[in-house]
Amino acid sequence: RTASDGFANGIHSFRCDVRDEDQVQRGIDRAADALGGHLDGIVANAGYGLYGHITKGNPKDWYEVVQTNVMGLLYTVYYGYQKLPADGLRDILLMSSISGRNARLGAGVYAATKYAVTAIGESLRQELAEQQVRVTLIEPATVDTPFYDVAVRHEGAGVIPRTFEPLTAADVAAACIFAMAQPFNAVLSQIQ
Repeated sequence: RTASDGFANGIHSFRCDVRDEDQVQRGIDRAADALGGHLDGIVANAGYGLYGHITKGNPKDWYEVVQTNVMGLLYTVYYGYQKLPADGLRDILLMSSISGRNARLGAGVYAATKYAVTAIGESLRQELAEQQVRVTLIEPATVDTPFYDVAVRHEGAGVIPRTFEPLTAADVAAACIFAMAQPFNAVLSQIQ
């Protein structure tokens, strides 16, 4: 949402709306070109929250969150996979959520998108196992980022009581790095 195209501190940035298949393809092509023609791995992380009762929600908002959290992830995997090298250590990490295993009141539509990510990850792992492409589901709970500030809220959204110390973005990044740093013959199917 806030990134712009550029290069700073050794990081290439390419702005892309993951709901738009053509933008995803172009963004991945640009990223691969910037890295010598291929990607070593994929972290499909775009997504946002939608909270509230299903019966009091807004179908347009449901559509947008499904397009972002499910279709955006699928486009990223589809075009990103094409840029992975033919062999060697390759990883695909899918950012899901604890909500992809445990739905809660007021988060039905969001949880449905994360259940979809779980199903995609479990199926993709089987699809790519013989090619030795590792697929890991990252399933954090509450993370202290602007995620909740920009989430769409309808009637019945509720508030998760903060009786615990939430994860940080650095915690989630460390889990991703840990998964990708494992020996070639070790696969972490999920980190929750």
